[in-house]
Amino acid sequence: MPELSRPPASNPHSASAQGRRLVWTFALALLVLNWCAITFKIHNEESLEIASINQDNLNLARALEEHTLRTLKSVDQAVMFLKYQYERHPEKVDIAAYVRDGMIFSNLFNQLGIIDEHGKYILSNLPNHKVLDLSDREHFRVHIARDTGQLFVSKPVLGRASGKWSLQLTRRINKPDGSFGGVVVVSLDPLYFTQLYADVNLGPHSVITLLGLDGIVRARKSGKDEQVGQSLANSPILTAASKEASGTLELTSSIDKIDRFFAYRVLFDYPLMVIVGSDRNEALAETRHRAWSYLAFGGLVTLIVLAFSWGIGLLLARLEQSRAKAEEANRLKSEFLASMSHELRTPLNGIIGYAELLQESTDDQDLREYAGTIHSSGSHLLELVNSILDLAKIEAGRFELAPTLEPLQPLLQRVVQAHQPQADGKGLALNLEIDRDVPRQLLCDHLRLTQVLNNLVHNGVKFTDRGTVDVSVRRDGKRIRFAVRDSGPGIAPADQETIFDKFRQGESFATRRQGGSGLGLALSRQLVELMGGRLTLQSEPGRGSEFYFTLPIGEKEE
Repeated sequence: MPELSRPPASNPHSASAQGRRLVWTFALALLVLNWCAITFKIHNEESLEIASINQDNLNLARALEEHTLRTLKSVDQAVMFLKYQYERHPEKVDIAAYVRDGMIFSNLFNQLGIIDEHGKYILSNLPNHKVLDLSDREHFRVHIARDTGQLFVSKPVLGRASGKWSLQLTRRINKPDGSFGGVVVVSLDPLYFTQLYADVNLGPHSVITLLGLDGIVRARKSGKDEQVGQSLANSPILTAASKEASGTLELTSSIDKIDRFFAYRVLFDYPLMVIVGSDRNEALAETRHRAWSYLAFGGLVTLIVLAFSWGIGLLLARLEQSRAKAEEANRLKSEFLASMSHELRTPLNGIIGYAELLQESTDDQDLREYAGTIHSSGSHLLELVNSILDLAKIEAGRFELAPTLEPLQPLLQRVVQAHQPQADGKGLALNLEIDRDVPRQLLCDHLRLTQVLNNLVHNGVKFTDRGTVDVSVRRDGKRIRFAVRDSGPGIAPADQETIFDKFRQGESFATRRQGGSGLGLALSRQLVELMGGRLTLQSEPGRGSEFYFTLPIGEKEE
């Protein structure tokens, strides 16, 4: 097609430029909202997951604490029994017999025995016992000066009698005069405290620890690694335990340098604490996997929004160019659009027809929904094309009315009934009122009158959230007055002058929020003017709007 006129210079204040700015502003706001929501979602899920991990670790620490206390109390019962027997009749004490007869249960410990006041390990439940000198051991020396009345839990030591790592649990033996008479000692396997949770899937790098308040590890299990005797004297866990008897914290292990979530509990009546730690990377693996999914989704949304915004911007630029050419070419472009009606309608009708055929011929619900979307979108696009073509014909002076004597009441009822489902869906009252003095028939182009009324009622229902939409018809001398009034948001006075312009929408008018082409009212006004009337608006913001027009009754009034 040859160039009709020179396109106008780009104007940054044009409607197209404003539209592009609006699109990119909206796109930017949408992207900011999208990424803020994703960031909040990731942070919130991680916070909730960490809280859940800490609570689980606290529960495990509580269970380990109770297990440890039960074990220590069971051992202490055996110690107290042997202490009692030895203090009364030292010459009659037979530890092996006590174990054999079930008076002492030996399944908890490696060895049970007596150390005399000189540090000699003189009695044991083990057969072929050899007397050993344990006078240098801490668990012996701690009782020499005074009787604390408490069970002493030693650091892990390699037993000279058993040859195994053990915790020495001891109580002082007193002679009848109260002087030091030796020590009852139980050698306990330190890993017994952690073995209970061997079958609990805490993760390969999770850790369970029995730690003395002196900073020495009594027992530690991480995966298949079992350790005793390490010093954690400078651990922040000890600092936290000195302030609160239980708690949680996140830190890097000084033993294996792994970041963990730790929960601890200090044992009542014993200088010990239990610790449960979960590897941070293992514990948050699933949460981080979801986070990557959210980030991928956010990236996809970003690409879609940018592509869509670029496409809309390009479309707006092209529309502005088309509009500029239309304004310069005026009648020539209007005639061209009118001549292209068949070429434009044919492919759209084909799209709509094939979409309808696909809806009826497939059993796939998704395909039916896609076809329905194509059908409704194509129908809407066809309506827009028809509106543009009607405007083009009117501007070119080629639009002709076909007046006939039309029964008025049935026409009005069909209009109201067509919009009743939409009104019912929004909970609106859609009313029709026809005065008695209105003639039964009107000389008019019933298709164009129906088109105008449909547009006004459609707008009234569309932009009204609650209340009523009233269609009223009354006689005004030799004319018939048609009015559509709604209880919607109303239109600002500044917008009422431009609301009937093509492609124009008031800045505060609901069409801008609800979506619309800006053609319906412009076409309706021109159709009414062709039929000998004038479409007028009365509106106040917050009080609704009334669109009304009058048409001549004509010479064939009945």
